[in-house]
Amino acid sequence: MKHLFQEGALRPLCSSVPKNQHFWPFAALVSYPLAYFYTRCILFGWSGMLTEPGLCPRGGAMVLFALLFLAAVEAAARACSRSAAKETPLWAACWLVLSASLAVQGHFWFLSMMQELVWHLLAVWFVLARCGMLAQGCTGVLAPLDALAGCFTLPFGSFFARLRTVFAATCSLAGRRIGARKWLATLGTLMLTVALCSIAAGQLAAADAHFAALGTRLAALWKDLLTDRLMEFAFYFVLSLPVGAWLFGLVSGAARRGAPPCDALAFYKVLAPLRRLPQLTCCIVTGALSALYGLFFALQLTEWTAALGGPGLTAPQASAFAVDGFWELLRIQLLDLAVLAGVHFLAKRPLPKPLAALFCGFGIAFALLAGAKLAVYIRLFGLTPRRVAAGWFLTVLLVWGVLLLVRVFRPIPAARIGVVVLAVSFVALGCADPDRRIADTTVTRWERGIDPMLDTGVLTACGATSYSGEEKAALRVAITRRLVQDGWFVDRDIYDIYELYSYSFNESDQTVYITQLDATHTLHLTMQGDTCTAAVLLPA
Repeated sequence: MKHLFQEGALRPLCSSVPKNQHFWPFAALVSYPLAYFYTRCILFGWSGMLTEPGLCPRGGAMVLFALLFLAAVEAAARACSRSAAKETPLWAACWLVLSASLAVQGHFWFLSMMQELVWHLLAVWFVLARCGMLAQGCTGVLAPLDALAGCFTLPFGSFFARLRTVFAATCSLAGRRIGARKWLATLGTLMLTVALCSIAAGQLAAADAHFAALGTRLAALWKDLLTDRLMEFAFYFVLSLPVGAWLFGLVSGAARRGAPPCDALAFYKVLAPLRRLPQLTCCIVTGALSALYGLFFALQLTEWTAALGGPGLTAPQASAFAVDGFWELLRIQLLDLAVLAGVHFLAKRPLPKPLAALFCGFGIAFALLAGAKLAVYIRLFGLTPRRVAAGWFLTVLLVWGVLLLVRVFRPIPAARIGVVVLAVSFVALGCADPDRRIADTTVTRWERGIDPMLDTGVLTACGATSYSGEEKAALRVAITRRLVQDGWFVDRDIYDIYELYSYSFNESDQTVYITQLDATHTLHLTMQGDTCTAAVLLPA
């Protein structure tokens, strides 16, 4: 296997990075409302004016923030004349599509936390690509180092850049246009005016009761309308200060640096003395693992042959085959990737092509075997969000295995393609509305008698309950309508229903429990003791 020190040629940066003295003070001021918007509307989920039918308010804020941030980064890159990587539009598109998928009803609720983490990482990756801060000029095998640079080195290395920029601009403006003495005189005049007016207002209030009453009403109005909102604004503004410093530090650090924090040539130069792992050691390790894998697959083939030659696999045997070792197979694939990474970075010489091809072939075989186990398990027990996520990750591992096998014989940018496949497939998974498909399949299996009981745990994991947010309102109403039509609520204990639905008592009739599903639908449950006797889905 031909050994390549890096995947993708280095992209030369600008020889001199201009420092636009007019742009950065303006950018620093713009970062304050942008950071406040992120803190208030995304971090703490305030809907404000973004509430629209069928739109998740927080998701709508994420779409708007993404558009504003993309424009800000583009302006900063143009101000510093930075050359963008060719893959920059791809990361921008992925970020916008993921933002849109989080805004509409239908994103993968099971992976919502992971989606938000990827959402932030895509924003960082766009900055790195647009400002030419990727270690290899493009995404490659040094992607983990790029992630560390984008999340820590660049933003925290320039964490106080915004404060310095604002302070320098303020001092320059005050000294050039106003003058230090005039500035201090203006501030002193303002403070003296406020003090004298306060004293005069107190004396006038003591002299006239109507004036005192007017002052009391004005003070109450100030407290009710302004003070509470000011305190709330001040609270979130203070919280947004470190957020804004981080964002400005990321963009400013990426646009103003003359070279990436982790340059590929410098990295491999530092790594060169560590390349002491003998080729014989690498061959023995990978050869032993390949022999062990061969023995494992021989035993698996024997078990399959015995089962097919006999009466076949019973349901318990098929279940055991599907469950046993599935997650271990995934860990084995990750171990293989770690071994290949160690050989790439630490070995003196690459593996021989036949041994490398054999080792990569076993990785593909493990992915196919794990896929067969997962397919059997889904056929027996149906879909769940966990199984869908495992199937997606297994597919990504299979693609990675194929890329590594191809790279043994052809020097393709396997790492770059693998990262792109990972990101694009993850975004596409969230756009496919898997929760609705999983919930519909679960209810259908119960309706047809395949499953003796409705798996409420799967519906909960899909967000088809009254405990999920507004983004799952449409799914919640659709599943509830099917359950009402199928008579699932009738003769069911209230505590079983409580697993999916919260409820409140009807003020006019204590035997009727009401559940608000969305803005236009309510579920009415007629109870006799702790047992439901009737269920009706009504428009609000």
